[in-house]
Amino acid sequence: MLRVIIAGADGVPIVDDAVLEDRERAAASAAALAGIVDLAAAALGVDDSQGSVIYGRERQVITRSVGGDVLLVVLALAGEPGTGVYRSVRRAAAELEAAPVRAR
Repeated sequence: MLRVIIAGADGVPIVDDAVLEDRERAAASAAALAGIVDLAAAALGVDDSQGSVIYGRERQVITRSVGGDVLLVVLALAGEPGTGVYRSVRRAAAELEAAPVRAR
């Protein structure tokens, strides 16, 4: 994985090792993406969306909702199909939900 971000659903960064400006931009973008995904999912009849995946040529961005108020975002190399990155993110989100992260 290239980068892991934990952000509030309100766009406030909680955990990210990037420089401050990049943390704020990434958290705000992740929150906006989550809102758009939820809106699109509802419009298409998908109830309770859990996240999204954006595939690029070399990288992928995986977002996953954690308890409704926190987002887990992972930037990873795209790799071969079935490399298990999404499953790992889903498992990590479930672990975070069991031990909630709170914005400070």
